[in-house]
Amino acid sequence: MSLRWFAALPVVAIAGPALWLLWSVRGYPAYEEKESGTYADHFVRIDASGAVHELTQDERDYLNTRFHGADGARPYIKDRYWERTPDGKLHGFLLRKRVPRGSPMLQR
Repeated sequence: MSLRWFAALPVVAIAGPALWLLWSVRGYPAYEEKESGTYADHFVRIDASGAVHELTQDERDYLNTRFHGADGARPYIKDRYWERTPDGKLHGFLLRKRVPRGSPMLQR
């Protein structure tokens, strides 16, 4: 094995996690939008059956509330439509742009 691979290890060790972090947070609104009340505009609610719903005013207020990172009452925001909660349920909040195409949007 060539020693050139060992020279590339520090670059991969630093650039890999940095690129993954940038990729994983893509598309999320700025946290500062909670102050202006527009943070919730980017989300929809997925119910237990998988149906997609527009947010009610109470849900919008809940998403626009600032929570501590370890607060158990903070909203569950999913990364993907099919992602399940820790207890195996499908419900949660999802970025509007990550809803699968062709999913009907139900009004509330």
